[in-house]
Amino acid sequence: MPISKQQLAELRRLRQKKYREQEQACLIEGIRLCEEAVRAEVGLVRACYLPEEMRNKRSQTLLQELRRRGVPLEILTAPALAALTETTTPQGIVAVLRKTRMAEFDPQRCNEPLVLAIDGLADPGNLGTILRTAEWFGVRTLLLSRETVELYNPKVIRSSMGSLFRLRIHEGLDLLETARMARTAGWRLLTAEAGGGASARAITASGHDLLVIGSEAHGLRTPLHEVVDQRVTIPGGGAESLNAAIAAAILLYQLTTPPL
Repeated sequence: MPISKQQLAELRRLRQKKYREQEQACLIEGIRLCEEAVRAEVGLVRACYLPEEMRNKRSQTLLQELRRRGVPLEILTAPALAALTETTTPQGIVAVLRKTRMAEFDPQRCNEPLVLAIDGLADPGNLGTILRTAEWFGVRTLLLSRETVELYNPKVIRSSMGSLFRLRIHEGLDLLETARMARTAGWRLLTAEAGGGASARAITASGHDLLVIGSEAHGLRTPLHEVVDQRVTIPGGGAESLNAAIAAAILLYQLTTPPL
């Protein structure tokens, strides 16, 4: 059935952070992200689509799967779709995703060999890329400090390409307190530093590592010097700083690849 003006206004509010937090929901747009959300079996509340943009086989398969799962479908006009999306050439579907509520991160009970923490990263595109990178290297749990960009920022969602739906991501953490708890539980704490740390070429996995990445502009925002086991620096220096997502990829590769 066609979406009403009131429903459109309610959905459009989710483009703002305060309403995403208030409703504990966000918008995802495009066929690819909706497909990934369906595959991951996350909480899709409803979907709205523009019929003339959803006539090919792939689009029809997606709509059929949404119907099968009992997700309410509503019809949009082209202006309504434009009002809900941020991309310049939006695809024909937008869905409402209920935020995943994570239990508190407990380093005593976490048995994963590597956990990635992000501290003070402001660029949403970088965060989304880091999520994809973490999934690529098999990292399943991420920790985001209070100073890090909102996980459900639309650009984070788009640039994660669906990885956000499949990872265990703990938001809004007091990273210093979390790091202290992790040290007590036997984790090795590694921090990525622009300079002065041990060469990244020399580090190997301990089997119980917590790696902390900051922003390329300001580094770490949380004072972790009292709990750090090893500061790590990526050799180089041809530029002022290394992009945080690239730094994360290099260090994750180093910590997840067996030595030759």
